[in-house]
Amino acid sequence: MISLRSGFLELIDDLALFYLVMLLWIPFFWFVFHPAIAFWRRVGHRAFGVALPVWLIFAVGMIAARHELFVRRLERNALTWAMGGALFIVASWRRLVGLTELNPQHRLCGVVRAGVYGRLRHPRYLLYMLMILSMAFLTGAPAIFLLAFLNILLYQILAPLEERKLLDQYGPQYDDYRRSVPRFLPHLGRAPASPSSS
Repeated sequence: MISLRSGFLELIDDLALFYLVMLLWIPFFWFVFHPAIAFWRRVGHRAFGVALPVWLIFAVGMIAARHELFVRRLERNALTWAMGGALFIVASWRRLVGLTELNPQHRLCGVVRAGVYGRLRHPRYLLYMLMILSMAFLTGAPAIFLLAFLNILLYQILAPLEERKLLDQYGPQYDDYRRSVPRFLPHLGRAPASPSSS
């Protein structure tokens, strides 16, 4: 029974490390690529020749720091397991990343208000934040809570910067969308913003 429990906890740590490696670098990716997106689109998919080595260095660093990340633990109980599990389930229903932006044929097609984008402006960012936070609750590692906090903070900086670009790009159409749809936390019980209202 003890070996089964320790195997389960080790699996949780492996899962947490996987999501840290996959998700923590995304804000940095945005800060490198989006300010010069016209240049990177000209480069096209060769831009991943820059991004992939940087990500590999980051991934190796995270894996090498595994012991330091998980050496200390907070007491885990039914509440922390429930919080971590609930956040993980909520964050798991969307795809991990979209890679269409670097496509040289990427078309600007207006403000999307369909589906989840009718309820909140940055669903993908929200799910990334929730996933890292879920890993903090499930592992009980203070270092992961710290990384989750820093990750959330980065998205609070990144989202307004992206919105400024979108406002320049789409003008009143995006301004109307921004006023009617919340950034990260949907208005519960309210119908999604209608595409016809743009």
